[in-house]
Amino acid sequence: MIKIKYLLSILCLFIFINTKAQDANEIQVYGSATTPKKMTIIELHSNYTFKGPKNNQVYHPLLETIEITTGITNDFEFGFYIFTYNNNGKLQYTGSNIRPRIKAPDRWNWPIGVSLSSEIGFSMDPMSDNKDWGAEIRPIFDKTIDKHYISFNPNIGISFTNKEYLFEPNFKYAYATSSKANLGFEYFGNTGKIFNPYKMPQQEHQLYLAIDLFLHPLYEFNFGIGKGLTESSNGLTAKCFVGRRINWK
Repeated sequence: MIKIKYLLSILCLFIFINTKAQDANEIQVYGSATTPKKMTIIELHSNYTFKGPKNNQVYHPLLETIEITTGITNDFEFGFYIFTYNNNGKLQYTGSNIRPRIKAPDRWNWPIGVSLSSEIGFSMDPMSDNKDWGAEIRPIFDKTIDKHYISFNPNIGISFTNKEYLFEPNFKYAYATSSKANLGFEYFGNTGKIFNPYKMPQQEHQLYLAIDLFLHPLYEFNFGIGKGLTESSNGLTAKCFVGRRINWK
C-alpha cells in the first residue's frame, strides 16, 4: 500500500514538471473537518499552468506549496505554508502564511458541517520580489448525503498592501464511486472587489474535473484538470496534492 502512495506522488510531480491569472498556491476546496487532536498532516500542493490567460497564453509556472497542519484540540487546528514558484527551471521562495481554523463541535449536532479558517502572511512577486501582505477569511460549509458530497467556501481575500477586499468563492461536488474514490467537479472564482466587482472578462472563473483517492487512512490524494471560463482565467491548469498524516498519540 505504501508503494502505491509513492507512485502517486511521483506521478503527480511528473505531470507538473513536464507540463497569470488565477495563481493559487493551493487549489483546494476545504471541508469543514479539522485535523484531529495530536495529529499532523503534511501536504505537497503542485499546480501547473499549461495555458495562461488570453493575454499571456505562454505563461507556464509551476507552483508548489508545502502545507503542515496540526490538530491542537478536537475542534481547532493550526497550519503553516511555504510557497514556491518555478518558471523555466528557476525555483524561488515566494512567501508563507499561517492558518488557524476552528469548527463547530460535533456535539452541537448541526445539520451541516461548519468551520472558519483564516490565513495571514505575505507573498512575493517572483519577478520583482515586491511583498504583498494579506489575509483570507474562509467560511466553510459542507454536507454529505448518501454518496453525494458538497462544500461551499465563500472566501474573502484581503490585500493590506493594495487595500483590497476580494470575493473568491469555491465550490465542490463529489460522488463516491466506491469506498476508495470520489469523482466530481470543483469551481474556483474571483469576482473582484466585494462592493465593486470586475466586469465579467476581468473576473476569474475556473472549473475542474477532480478525483479524490482514499487508498489508506494515513494518506490523501487529489488531482484535477481545470479550464478557464473567462479571458482573465488561466486557460488550462492541472493541480494535485498529496498528504501524509502522522499520529502523535
